Amino acid sequence: MANFIEEVDEEVRRERAEKLWKRWSPVAIGAVVLLLAGVAGHQVWKGWEADKAAAAGARFSAALGLAQAGKPAEAATAFADLSKADAGGYAMLARFQQAANLIEAKDVTGAIAVYDAIAGDAKLDARFRDLARYLAAFHGMEQLTSDQIKQRLANIGSSSAWYGNARELSAVAELKAGNVDEARRQLTALADDPLVPTGLRGRATELLAALGGPVQ
Repeated sequence: MANFIEEVDEEVRRERAEKLWKRWSPVAIGAVVLLLAGVAGHQVWKGWEADKAAAAGARFSAALGLAQAGKPAEAATAFADLSKADAGGYAMLARFQQAANLIEAKDVTGAIAVYDAIAGDAKLDARFRDLARYLAAFHGMEQLTSDQIKQRLANIGSSSAWYGNARELSAVAELKAGNVDEARRQLTALADDPLVPTGLRGRATELLAALGGPVQ
């Protein structure tokens, strides 16, 4: 009877932690996207002719208009076309927007494929490739296996701007797989790491509290 009660208690804690993550996840992904926009915005204009930039910018704005009009599938197609054009930094941004609109159109599998293609593109800056790995894992939480998620996150090294986010998501993947002790271990390390941004450490601490506290 005692073992049964312990199992029920652990399941309740796990569900509580998952609900807490779902509450926090839009904040996490929003911060990531804002950082992407800031970094990529500089790349768009750097060393690129103004007339080409203006033409690509117009196409990008038109595709955004489709998305804002509630036509994510059409927007995804427009961004896909732009990503294949001579559009400088806009081409790279268009790939991320294509994936985002595929998600909005409920085509998560297609979005993951786009993110995986970005991650595998050796011509891109490592920051964007790592971001694509993170986003593929983040949006694939319901479709990918725990091993598939961890495989993508494992390729995000300690020098990456997304390393802390990857560690957090890896712990969530362990949690969803039922590996509560491993999730607690990873979250404890994350919460105790002074090099991790305050927001990430705070989320790790809250998740740990929902799971019964840090590993001693």
